[in-house]
Amino acid sequence: MGVIKDGSISGNLPSKKVFAVNYPGYPSSTERALVTLGGPEGISKARGLSKELELHFRPEDPYSHPLHGKSSLSKNFLLKISKHKTQEDETPTAEEPEHKIYADIVSHVKEAYNFNGMADYQQVLAIHADVARKKKRTWADVEPQFEKHGLIDADQEDLMILLPSRFSLKDTPENLVLKPSMFVPSKKKQEELVKYHREMDIDPSLMIDFNIKDVPKKVNWEKFMRVGTNEWNCQKAVCQLFDERPIWIKQSLSEHLSKKGLKFGPNLFKRLLYNAAYYFGGGPFHRFWIRKEYDPRKDPESRIYQRTDFRVDQNLRYGDNDLASGINYKWEDLCAFRAFPSKYHTSFQLFELADDYIQQEIRKPVTQTTCTLATGWFPPHILAILRRRVAVRFLSVYPHPGAESLLKSAISRFEKLKRTRMMIKEKIGDEEEHQRVNKDINQENMSKNYLQELFGSFPYNGGSQENAENSDGEYQIFDHDSDGNVKVRLGNLTAFSRSNTNDFKTGSCSDHRDFI
Repeated sequence: MGVIKDGSISGNLPSKKVFAVNYPGYPSSTERALVTLGGPEGISKARGLSKELELHFRPEDPYSHPLHGKSSLSKNFLLKISKHKTQEDETPTAEEPEHKIYADIVSHVKEAYNFNGMADYQQVLAIHADVARKKKRTWADVEPQFEKHGLIDADQEDLMILLPSRFSLKDTPENLVLKPSMFVPSKKKQEELVKYHREMDIDPSLMIDFNIKDVPKKVNWEKFMRVGTNEWNCQKAVCQLFDERPIWIKQSLSEHLSKKGLKFGPNLFKRLLYNAAYYFGGGPFHRFWIRKEYDPRKDPESRIYQRTDFRVDQNLRYGDNDLASGINYKWEDLCAFRAFPSKYHTSFQLFELADDYIQQEIRKPVTQTTCTLATGWFPPHILAILRRRVAVRFLSVYPHPGAESLLKSAISRFEKLKRTRMMIKEKIGDEEEHQRVNKDINQENMSKNYLQELFGSFPYNGGSQENAENSDGEYQIFDHDSDGNVKVRLGNLTAFSRSNTNDFKTGSCSDHRDFI
């Protein structure tokens, strides 16, 4: 037993641990407090299932709503205070009091239940609580009578006591601060607001078809916004960015606005974009925001704002781990190839990519007279080369091992496309370059198994006239040469085969690729 002296106590700390219940009131007795908490059984049940502890101030009333106590960690100790009187043979001195106070540290309070909320609204019935408890029956007691006589003949007075289980979803009070309306509640302002919404509803705000005849016109948004508000400042900044560049990708536009210190949510950002821009549902500017009244299909200079895609290989997809760890790269770092994309598929604007080769290619003179849905202002082989270049740059900054083989393959394909373009340009000139290279680009996606199936349909055992007539007329099969080989021509592709085997070898190909 320790003696309290100068407000402090000394003694040994016990190893016993208990939990405490901070009762929100002064019960008449400890037994009554236990009854309101559900008794020892209710407390043990709440402790075992890690649930909230319920406190009923009127446990006799089945319609009373409880308080909910939540468990929290505690670092307190339970003390037992006692006061002893000095013995008769001991004469108290002036410094020592007549009664001495002792304290024992009984246990360590590791956990405590606190009732910080309020009880739900109570519905006190106009009958005695004991009568209400007797009338409140379970469904198992009432169901047999329903089966015999039905609901109408059921003589159950408690069925008319229709009370909601809960009146409130929360047990803690909250202060609600309503924002004042940004519009003055006047008749003139209300008319302008209705006119503004009607104008926005008529104008196409969502995506439009690429083959549409006319693009959306500008909206005079300054008439319908109060000068100096946050929305007005954000809308002004968005329009200024669209004046500097007519086509933006959403991520880049949001990052530029954030650098200017403007704060806006996703809903406000959508309204800002709808007021100033539109976007196509497909084509070379797919889902890029375009300034209203500007038609990139009629302006060849818009080719630098076309899109290109990068898809992460399935073996390198680690985006979920990066997102879970909180990694969020800036759009500027991705466009400068300083970071690897965390998404499986990312679209970029050619204008924003920090690569000398890409910027040099997109600024070359236009070779097409129209903007097509598939490739825009560029020929297909140019877009294929640019896409390979983007893949090479991103694979070179992959942060984990395992991309070496993919990088080597991407570099090989990129160089092969460049060589093919230069060789054909030297042989057939600029006029025939696009048609021939486009054909080679389309053949790049042809599977090797498909070519082997085509070769397997040729007659290998002599090449009779009957089999030649039944074969596809697009393929010409020649007679055996002096070495006993069968020579086959497929367009510009020449293949040779032994007459006694089904093994074909490639002889020559116009795009200098090996077909196996």
